[in-house]
Amino acid sequence: GEEVTVRVTLPAGTKSRDVRLDLKEQWARLSVGTLPEGKREPLCGKLFQPINAADCEWHIEDGPGSLRTLTLSLEKKRKMRWVLLTRND
Repeated sequence: GEEVTVRVTLPAGTKSRDVRLDLKEQWARLSVGTLPEGKREPLCGKLFQPINAADCEWHIEDGPGSLRTLTLSLEKKRKMRWVLLTRND
């Protein structure tokens, strides 16, 4: 299937236990405890199109300098181009 890839830059020292990801068919919330207050949910809302939540994966790796990068792969239910990540309808 096709994927949508989301990358989030995280503070140094962020570990997988700092990350909480809730996925449903057309909704996602990513919260990271090491991000500043008020910016702890870089992704929260209704997704542009449905995903196969069980097939989605994420990992954290070292990014530029001492920062870390979280990469989230969302498995699309239908092959189509996403013009947005989340929608407000």
